Amino acid sequence: MAGKTLDVNKKKEHRLSRRLTVDTQEPYINIRPIIKKADKEAAYTLSEAYADNILLNWITGAIKEDSKKAVIYQDIFKVLIRTSASESREFAIQMNGCKGVLLWSEGHSEVLSVGNVMGKRRLWGTLGGIATMRATLVHHRHLAKMKKVIMAGRDHLSVNFIGVLPAERGHHVGTHLLKYVLKKADEVQLPVFAEIWGNKYLGWFQKFGFEVKAEKNLSDKEQICIYYVVREPQTSSETATINTPEDLMTALHLEPPREDSFASIQE
Repeated sequence: MAGKTLDVNKKKEHRLSRRLTVDTQEPYINIRPIIKKADKEAAYTLSEAYADNILLNWITGAIKEDSKKAVIYQDIFKVLIRTSASESREFAIQMNGCKGVLLWSEGHSEVLSVGNVMGKRRLWGTLGGIATMRATLVHHRHLAKMKKVIMAGRDHLSVNFIGVLPAERGHHVGTHLLKYVLKKADEVQLPVFAEIWGNKYLGWFQKFGFEVKAEKNLSDKEQICIYYVVREPQTSSETATINTPEDLMTALHLEPPREDSFASIQE
């Protein structure tokens, strides 16, 4: 009996030892698509990450109450998450229980911006009407135009939104998410396009090889400067021939769209 008890204790110690080793020496990194049940949690992560963002504050300027603005931000990001997942479930990813979230796309997809919530009448009614709609359209048009000019028809990937919970910053969550997409781009030898709102995080993107190709001031009054950056593929390898958007999706080995996303974005 004593021998069996000793064996059980050894097994417990072994399991505990493995758990401690994973947590302290090899941090657990789990990046996976956002499932429908996690939409709300992922939207909360992005809304917290973008809470003080100059562009979103400009767009939602008519809303002064912070709690109301937070709810609106979550609604906006919920739509954007589902729009991303309608192309491929892998275009909306999260790390370790939505500590960080990233929305990305291939270059032939429609531009993903706050303008994608234009069809949500309930949401636009809450946002404050014409002024907000105008600000959103101005931004969406500039993004589409600058992306078209800068990429000049080249196949590419786009990083659309990336956010980390404030309490998780400094733990490389954003780095792991961004590297996930950059690795995909390097595997198929494609550049990556991104739009950066303000200069707060410009240096962070530049650490990963992004270079500023253009900048635009959307509002002289609010001093909203947008940077358009591109990262060229960093490694050379044999890649599949890409002639069509379908070829690109195949080369990226992406998972299919989330089945619920088509209905969700029409709600």
